[in-house]
Amino acid sequence: MTDKQPKTTYHPHRRGTKTRWLWLPSLMFGDGVAVSVLVLTMVMLRRMGLDTADTALAIALLSLPVLLRPLFEMVVTHFWGTTKVWILSTQFISALSLAAVAFTLHTSSWLLGTVCFMPFFVCSSVFYNIALHRFYVDSPTKKLRWCDGEMVTLHSSNLNTSAPQHHNTTNLNTSTPQHHNTTTPQHHNTTISNPNTSTPQHLNSQKPAGFLTMALLFGCGVMMMIAGNMEVVTRNIRYSWSLVFYVMAGVELFLWLWHTIFLPGGTHGYAKPKPTMGLHRGEFRISLRRMLKRKDDITALTFFVLFLLPETLLALTAPLFLIAKPHNGGLGLSPQEFAFTQGTIAVIAIALGYTLGGKAIKKHGLRRWLLPSALLLAVPGAALLFLSYNTAAPLSIVAAAQAAGHAAFGFALSMVKQVVVRFTRNMPDNTLRHAIARTLIATPFVIVGSLASLMLTIADYQRIFQLATELAVVPLIVSVFHLYITRRQPQAE
Repeated sequence: MTDKQPKTTYHPHRRGTKTRWLWLPSLMFGDGVAVSVLVLTMVMLRRMGLDTADTALAIALLSLPVLLRPLFEMVVTHFWGTTKVWILSTQFISALSLAAVAFTLHTSSWLLGTVCFMPFFVCSSVFYNIALHRFYVDSPTKKLRWCDGEMVTLHSSNLNTSAPQHHNTTNLNTSTPQHHNTTTPQHHNTTISNPNTSTPQHLNSQKPAGFLTMALLFGCGVMMMIAGNMEVVTRNIRYSWSLVFYVMAGVELFLWLWHTIFLPGGTHGYAKPKPTMGLHRGEFRISLRRMLKRKDDITALTFFVLFLLPETLLALTAPLFLIAKPHNGGLGLSPQEFAFTQGTIAVIAIALGYTLGGKAIKKHGLRRWLLPSALLLAVPGAALLFLSYNTAAPLSIVAAAQAAGHAAFGFALSMVKQVVVRFTRNMPDNTLRHAIARTLIATPFVIVGSLASLMLTIADYQRIFQLATELAVVPLIVSVFHLYITRRQPQAE
């Protein structure tokens, strides 16, 4: 379907609000499967005999499609299809890709099979995430009002309708020109809704994100532990990991069948229409040029690239350090121990830290907690540095260090999300802005991950973790600069 044809419009779910639990949790669960599969692939490559440097390079290259998210957003915009097409097609491709990888693990061409089929899985996962948030997940309904001489943003659930509302204001920066394409109905999606308009409650901002955490626990924890136990029972590494990937392919196939039956679709969208300005021909340059002219936008773009810089050194090197043999400077954890520390304790710690960060922002605002979160980004590197000097530490100490580091990372991640919200809200091209923000956040992870193979050949784990700890000064400087530039903006909700 081209962009000259009628677009998908919002239509409430006729079967009631409770039916969302038949498909929304499974959608979120499927979104978390992609990250789990990448972690499983990393450990699988090491267990199959690929060296540490090549494993880091392979995972970094597999993550390259994440950097193409704005382009993928344009593809979804042009070939709109129905709300069900993108979800079902991407899940079916993911199931076939994982099954193909599992089949080749039995052969001598297992590495070639992994390199050939895993990119299909990663690309389909990116399209899946775009379709999920474009068609089925609503953004929070927000309104603006004046408070103490400042314009602030409020959730509709907490809005006092007796307060004076300024519905003619759609942008915090009134000097920013608003571009509307009359040929595209999506461009006229208002960012401020009328308080008298009923808000659809079957898909609100409180999406069941806990099911995404459950997907990570299932993939990185349960399936990793099963792989380790199968290695012990069968004494056959190839058979064990082939079985794991067949199970993950079966999970994708089950989700595909489940969504085929229960997922609402057709010609109507089940989330509020997302603005697509900047995702059509000729509009991308206009939107990008407008971003690069605004000082606040340039500050936000810089923040996305540099704030998580210390974590870019740890994203690939930390898991490899946990499973590396002690004579290579690692901890030598078995797959079962890795599943407990990295796949269970670390995932729970990130979820808790992220939740605490969200509550802190809601209570005190972003400005109060941005600098402390920047300081906390030194904790993951310091925890791994401690473990690198104590490679014989018991599993309880390893788990505690992992919990501390990942909780700090989760807390900082909630700050990044809030900056993304402030960067995208009340803008006519907020879908494009969201895609650019996520791409810039992932870019240093992919670039540094590609260089990790070289770094691991010229430096040991201790030096890498020490450098990651020292780089914590970068997010601190970026936070100070961001707070100074945005000092006149209202507090984040």
